Amino acid sequence: MNAVLSRAGRAALALGTALVLATGLSTSAHGASGSFTYRSTSGLVGNFVDPPNNTCFFFEFPASRAENNTNTQAKVYDSTVCGSGAVRNVPPHGVVDVGSDSLNSVQFVP
Repeated sequence: MNAVLSRAGRAALALGTALVLATGLSTSAHGASGSFTYRSTSGLVGNFVDPPNNTCFFFEFPASRAENNTNTQAKVYDSTVCGSGAVRNVPPHGVVDVGSDSLNSVQFVP
C-alpha cells in the first residue's frame, strides 16, 4: 500500500513540477524585450523596459515622439485609453514622430 501511495505522490510531484516549468516559460515569453522611449517637445523623456504584452501603459506626460526599441509591435494612442482614438503602429525598432505632444498611451501586441 505504501508503495502505491509513494508512486502516486512521485507522479503528482513530477506533474506539478512540469506544470510550473511550463507555466514559467510561457509567462516569460509573453512580453516585449527591450525598451520603449517617449519624448515631449519640451525635452521630457519617459520609458518602459521589457513591458508585458496586451497591457495598456499611460505616459506620464503627452509626447511627440515614440521610439520602439523592443522586439514587439507597439500601438501608440493619442488617447489615454488604449483602443480609443487615433492609433499609430510602430514596428519593432521603429519610430513615430508626430510633431506635437499628442501621444498618451501604448500597448505592445505580439
